[in-house]
Amino acid sequence: MQRASPPARRGCTHRCSSLESEMVPTHGGWPMSDRTRLEVIDSDGHVIEPDTVWQDYSEPEYRDRLDRPGGGVQELGMVRAYPDAVAAVPTPPDGESWAADIGSEQWDDEARLKMGRPGGYDPHARLIDMDAEGIDVAVLYPTSMLTWVDDAELFGAACRAYNNWLHDYCSAAPSRLYGAGVVPLQDLDAAVVEMRRCVEQLGFKAIMLRPAAYRDNQKLNHPDYDPFWDAAAGLGCPIGIHPSPHGDMPNACSLLGLAEGVTDPINGLALRQGLTNAFDVQMAVGLFVLGGICERHPELRVAFLEGTGGWIVPMLERFDHQFKIFGSPDQSTIPSEVFARQCVISFDPDEVTLGFTAEHLGADKVIWASDYPHPDAKIPGVVKELQEAVESLPAESQAEVMGRSARRFYGL
Repeated sequence: MQRASPPARRGCTHRCSSLESEMVPTHGGWPMSDRTRLEVIDSDGHVIEPDTVWQDYSEPEYRDRLDRPGGGVQELGMVRAYPDAVAAVPTPPDGESWAADIGSEQWDDEARLKMGRPGGYDPHARLIDMDAEGIDVAVLYPTSMLTWVDDAELFGAACRAYNNWLHDYCSAAPSRLYGAGVVPLQDLDAAVVEMRRCVEQLGFKAIMLRPAAYRDNQKLNHPDYDPFWDAAAGLGCPIGIHPSPHGDMPNACSLLGLAEGVTDPINGLALRQGLTNAFDVQMAVGLFVLGGICERHPELRVAFLEGTGGWIVPMLERFDHQFKIFGSPDQSTIPSEVFARQCVISFDPDEVTLGFTAEHLGADKVIWASDYPHPDAKIPGVVKELQEAVESLPAESQAEVMGRSARRFYGL
């Protein structure tokens, strides 16, 4: 079922309305109109979906299956990922983020406070945080909807509900908050329809995909996915490849057995996220630049997110070396050239290889992400950390990393 436009919310606790004519963000002391400083664009921020998404935005025929304790898709996906877990996710307070109490025993106070920041689910609070940090623009990715449900029809309904909610969230400041939609790629036709709606009706600037097999263990470079890549390229819609450290899909976490016997998904998260995010994103880079996806779809744009970035230079060198020796049945272009033509990679500002990569790969191929409001986000202080990371680069390269690359990639 496709909706022509986002539905009105039922029982909203905070209706989004444009603030742009009502407030002039100071951006940490710099007026927004002052372009003597560099534009700062967060290429991968997150929302924390409130439990009310499923009550207020689900189509009636799916509401009972999605509006459930633990936050709908988040609960369904976690139960799939951790069958031995007693309680996959906590039940949130009414109208608040399910994340407000997550990790109450396992995480330290600072991590819990970040995950529970109101800006995750309230755009007005987010704008205050962005102004305090000096962030001009943020492109927003999900949290609960990073989880996956193999029921294509139900997941498609969840995608529509989430995308409509995200549209309302971003409408608080449509020139500062931009959405990355989610689509049910296990149903290619439905995924194309929802992607088109996200771009043409909701104004989203990207589609988020996990670096994992969506259909019958078929890797993303399987020809069956080609109609989706064709449609994305035709729409000019970038793809944001974003990992999740849970074994709900065929990915590194499930392959390495890191979810087996886990009774609380928070336990062991440091190992799963520290290891599998990079593993999955590296696999995806290979499939796109050496596995033929980008070669077959030269207008497609791809961002590789939240898998760290310091490995990309040596990995592309190795891909090129192997390609020159052995060739590839999937493509005729050197992988590094494919990456340079169509891809960007995201860094956290505290990665020591950010400057090195900008110098060797090109600053126009590097974007940065706050991960706000997830626990590893450095809030406050992320923009200051970013400025320190790029201060040794030429002025033009600093401008690319801090915002220009992201503006060009996302078409902002």
